[in-house]
Amino acid sequence: MRTTIISLIAIFLFSSCSGSNPAGISATSPSQEVESIRVHMDSLMKSYDYHGRFSGTVLIAHKDSVWYENSFGYSNFETKVPNTNNSVYGIGSVTKQFTATAILKLVQEGKINLSDKLSSFFPELCETGDEITIHNLLSMNSGINEDFSRSKTYDIDNVIFPKAQPISTHDLVHYFGKLTSDSKPGKKFDYSNMNYILLAAIIEQVGGQNYGAHLKETFWQQLGMESTDFGINKIDEDNLSKPYTGLPTQFETPEYWHDSWVLGAGGAFSSAQDLYHWMYNVNSLNVLDSTHTNKLFQKHIKDDRGHYGYGWQIGSRKGNKYYHHGGGTLGYVCEAGFYPELDLYVVVLTNHSHDLLEIGKSVQVVNEINRQIDNILFGEPYKKLPVPQCNININLNNNYNIAGFEYAINHNEKSIEIVAVDDSPSILDMAFLQDLIHDDKSFKKVQKLAEAFGNEDFRYVRKKAELMLKVLVSTNKLAEIWTEITGDKGEFLGYNFYQIPNEKYKSSYKVRLVHQNKEVGLLLTFNKRGKMKGMHIDKKFSYDGPKTIEAIGINNNLLFIDGFKYGYPDAHIELIDGQWVVQTIAGEFILE
Repeated sequence: MRTTIISLIAIFLFSSCSGSNPAGISATSPSQEVESIRVHMDSLMKSYDYHGRFSGTVLIAHKDSVWYENSFGYSNFETKVPNTNNSVYGIGSVTKQFTATAILKLVQEGKINLSDKLSSFFPELCETGDEITIHNLLSMNSGINEDFSRSKTYDIDNVIFPKAQPISTHDLVHYFGKLTSDSKPGKKFDYSNMNYILLAAIIEQVGGQNYGAHLKETFWQQLGMESTDFGINKIDEDNLSKPYTGLPTQFETPEYWHDSWVLGAGGAFSSAQDLYHWMYNVNSLNVLDSTHTNKLFQKHIKDDRGHYGYGWQIGSRKGNKYYHHGGGTLGYVCEAGFYPELDLYVVVLTNHSHDLLEIGKSVQVVNEINRQIDNILFGEPYKKLPVPQCNININLNNNYNIAGFEYAINHNEKSIEIVAVDDSPSILDMAFLQDLIHDDKSFKKVQKLAEAFGNEDFRYVRKKAELMLKVLVSTNKLAEIWTEITGDKGEFLGYNFYQIPNEKYKSSYKVRLVHQNKEVGLLLTFNKRGKMKGMHIDKKFSYDGPKTIEAIGINNNLLFIDGFKYGYPDAHIELIDGQWVVQTIAGEFILE
């Protein structure tokens, strides 16, 4: 399946969980209905396990009591060894919590200061080394350009990926030669692994021992975190949950890289219990004193999701303070967070992800699980994936016209297939091929705009745009952005509108632009004067999907299409008022 270039994160549609309004915790005190929480958590996680979307461990704890802990999937898929509550996983960027805390421990001991300059440790390493402080590195606002495993422009050809052979800290720090900057230190948030690699190198320089040994001696051993270490080679094979990519249908062993390449920014391994103990002890002031713990969780700089502290995302959920960080690496995704005022801790670890270039899709799965966990904890309705009931009796064997296209629904012993007949598109793409016409005198102008974008005629776009877009066109920025996002499309062949203004979206259109090599979904918004005020790539848009897809009978009134396994949002076919209706993220369509 091909999708637009920036549609990196899957969007999910979930069926509502019948009667799922659990007794949960209030905003001021934890619930005594722990058993109810456990029941709903099992229901949620087993639905993800059923559809192959989760392999890993989930833990919820309140104060020093574990409310819920369970594991799913396999630690070794080849030998079918299951994950257990003792399984150890790669935690990716959650490692940054340890790095930031180790730095503050050195500050607390008077060995360094947050105002110390980078040049004090690495003279002439960076052109702004006399301006960059340890605080800038911790809070991700150093302005340093260079990085490992990431690209600010999403240009995959320029990403420096870690290699299989180990690298010394000295060579890692000096890998790029003289570091450059794209902004003044302290000016803006710019998430970068290089910041934390430099912090790890400072820890080694000041602490006098290697990074992993320093953390083990300073924190992990003292806190009884026996399952936590730096580097996969340090983990007991009997407890290691092996990493796999290919979520959800394939289990592939990713290419190995040496964890020394992400020193301080990633590379740590831990268990759910250990991460809970870590957060509990940090929150209980057993790791740092109150002054330096407060610095760890201070809102140092605004980021795109709230604020960034030192190695932690600082935000709120359900009206309560919430501190957390996520991590994604080869085969692993992790989320560890807690409500400091409620003394409530949540850990989600998984060993089955998409491949590295699409890791964002796996991060989104974990994020969605976390949202539903929050709903359960706070007694709100939650959504789980639909799981088939017993004794289902559905018979839709026939050919159908859906939105002007022909489809055959075929039942067999194991599944229900929906087949696109002749030139009909995949049923998952069907909504985007509608050719809608808006009965409005301004529609011809909108059609001309669609054609202008297809032909990259930005002069015409400028005539019909608001001031800000006019500036982007005049400075050639819009053309540059358009090319960067859409790439090599080939000859423009035509367009169709698959959304026109309605009660919900009164001044927007969605148009499919068809080129020789690629299709693009475009969202156009207009002001009251008919001037275009916004242009966005439609992240929901897709094309060239599978002509045959599988549906699962959930009950006698509902079929579930597991779009996730095809790289699409989920869809449903539901019996409503005596008519079967296809429900997709882009619209609803009657089977005729």
